[in-house]
Formats: sequence, C-alpha cells, structure tokens
Amino acid sequence: MRIQSLRHLIEVVRAVAHPSRVWLLGSASLLAIHPELGEKGNPLELTEDADFLIDPCNENLAESLQFAAGRDSAFMKEFGCYLDILRPTISETLPVGWKTRLIPVTGYDDVFALNSYDLAIIKLRLGRSKDMKLLRAMLRLKIVEPERLRQRYQETSLSEADTVAMGRNLQILLH
Repeated sequence: MRIQSLRHLIEVVRAVAHPSRVWLLGSASLLAIHPELGEKGNPLELTEDADFLIDPCNENLAESLQFAAGRDSAFMKEFGCYLDILRPTISETLPVGWKTRLIPVTGYDDVFALNSYDLAIIKLRLGRSKDMKLLRAMLRLKIVEPERLRQRYQETSLSEADTVAMGRNLQILLH
C-alpha cells in the first residue's frame, strides 16, 4: 500500500465517521513513519488493507465504513485498497501503554499510528507466517532493533501461553 492510498483511506474514515480521533493499527501503521515501505519492492507493497480504530465508534458507524470502503466494496474495486474498522475491544489485546507511544500521522491533528515496537509485539504474539516475514523485514531495515525488541517483549505483561509462544517466535526471529 502506498502512502497515497493510506491517506485516501484516512480521508474516507474522516468524511464518513467524523471521528474525534483515529488510530491506525496493523502493518499499515508503519507507513506513518516509513512511507517508502509501500513502494515497489518493499514489505508493504502488496498490503491492501489498513486497520482503523475510531473514537467514537458504534456498530452502525463501523458497518457504514465497511460498506463504503471495506473488503469487496466498490471503493476497493476502484482503488485497490480497503479499510478494516476495528472495535474498541481490540485495545484489550494491545500492549499496555500503547496510547502513550502513538506516532502522529503527518498532516492530521486527529490521526495517530501505532509505534513500531508495539506493532512488533503484536506481530510476535500472532506469529503467523506473514507476521514473521514483516518482523524480519523490520529488523533488516532497522525499523526495530533486536535488543530493544527483546526488552519490550520482557516488559510486556503476558499470559503463560503468550509468553511461551512469543518467546519461541522471538528466538526464531533473532537466530
């Protein structure tokens, strides 16, 4: 996804929902600091979606946005990208203190992107093939540093199952 496509999606969210605040979560959040990642040959080149959490959010509004520019919408068919509107309960799965580390998206007073280390922790927790591939690219491109990532992992409050899974994923990633 190119930064222009992300900006287009942000404008759709703002025009339809008129939110007081927009949080960009998921892989596309990296574009806020590293717009080059969406260019040809880079890790987000083939990313089609951007994950948004908006405030305020209710089910009708979320459904309206999904209809307007979600997967399989006319918007996606026309522009080749789409949005996912996350529900407020998603914040329960994000690293503690994530809101204090948000990155302002240039050009918007009310749009903020997830910090790259918070994204990395989420991707470590998920551990899917595509998540590990993105994490490898983030390390290779020095978006995250191995020692700081290890430190953030150790500082993250986790269930026993998440500790084991994330620890295994971190070992695979760093060795």
